[in-house]
Amino acid sequence: MKRFSLGPVIVALIGLAVLLTTAKPVHAQGEPDPEPSSNPLVFKEQLLQFTMLTRRNLRDIQALSSDDSVPIDPQLLQSLHKAYVLIRAAQFGLSMKVHNSSTPDPTIVVAKKRAEDAWNLARWPLDYARQPRAEYIPKSVENLTLALKLSRQALVILP
Repeated sequence: MKRFSLGPVIVALIGLAVLLTTAKPVHAQGEPDPEPSSNPLVFKEQLLQFTMLTRRNLRDIQALSSDDSVPIDPQLLQSLHKAYVLIRAAQFGLSMKVHNSSTPDPTIVVAKKRAEDAWNLARWPLDYARQPRAEYIPKSVENLTLALKLSRQALVILP
């Protein structure tokens, strides 16, 4: 008989708690989340901002102490959250553009898929910020590096 493990459930709840606690300071500063828009100028700018911020976040994660007793800087968590909401808004904007078009442009469809994949990867450093650093740092670097590559591809192929 297969046993049910609470480990993944606990990790998910901790990830949700981290996400909720990191979201509060961003809103407390009065910074609203970026709005999705089907306007190409808007979602391209959001993709560009995401790539710039993710480059910095990647460097900051690589510079983290491997000591688990040292907390992750709340500013880094805020920056990770900001990058996440930027790629989320860009991906939703691209989705709106595809769904609102009678004959979707294939390049927009491909860019949307790249942004969607980048969005899912950008979640990891937020959802798993309480993982041991020996796991957190390399997995975050791997995911953000791939998210950065995908967002750059989306920017390059957009008309």
